[in-house]
Amino acid sequence: MTRYTGKVKSVSLIRFNIPHYGIMERMRSLAVLGFFLISAALPATAQDVLPDGPGKAALLKVCHGCHPPESIAARRYDREGWENTITKMIDAGATGTDDEFNQIADYLTEHFPKQVNVNKASSAVLASGLGIAPKDADAIVACREKNGNYRTMDDLKKVPGIDAAKLDPKKIQF
Repeated sequence: MTRYTGKVKSVSLIRFNIPHYGIMERMRSLAVLGFFLISAALPATAQDVLPDGPGKAALLKVCHGCHPPESIAARRYDREGWENTITKMIDAGATGTDDEFNQIADYLTEHFPKQVNVNKASSAVLASGLGIAPKDADAIVACREKNGNYRTMDDLKKVPGIDAAKLDPKKIQF
């Protein structure tokens, strides 16, 4: 009867023929390879979902225990909406300083603003929601009524007479 000593001179394992490597070394190599392959397929992390900016650290500190970043990033509110949401979270037990909550509100308002559908909104809604002049909002509506719905930011930038530099793509829904 042959006794296993833990040393194998050559073993063919998944088309690998590596001389002088033991089974344990091969298994470790495959485990590391498997880890990298699996980690490449995992969903994005908080670092990927949440853009960098002032307030991100406070958000991760205060909110990460109850909410995954994906659920935060999926919501879109104006400043008042984010403040109401934060107040509800405080009432539900979220803890942090007033400064942290203000940083979070600033961060969320900047990076996840309420969106305005430029193909359905009235001139007044466009002006207030996008923070543009009423004359620019009127021009957007007039061009939409004449030429049909906008499909891209480039379409919107072609509207005669508007200051396209003032249009924030994060606030626009097509």
